[in-house]
Amino acid sequence: MELARSLGLAVLAAAVLWLALDSRILTPEPAPESTVYAIGALALVFGTGSWVMYNGGQPQRATIPLGMALGLGGWVVLHLLGV
Repeated sequence: MELARSLGLAVLAAAVLWLALDSRILTPEPAPESTVYAIGALALVFGTGSWVMYNGGQPQRATIPLGMALGLGGWVVLHLLGV
């Protein structure tokens, strides 16, 4: 259940970022590179927060930051690969 919640949130976050920044449905040009790197840094922050929560004795609270980290980081990797 917890893994499903993390993966669901990851897919949702990546889909929203793709729709808002890469699909060209909402904006005429793709996201600037500085935005991509800022979102990558945010993914690292969420990943670190998830790790701290998990190792700090509250693993049930680590699922949401883990999903955000996976979604944001996945979108950054796909954007940089040009997918």
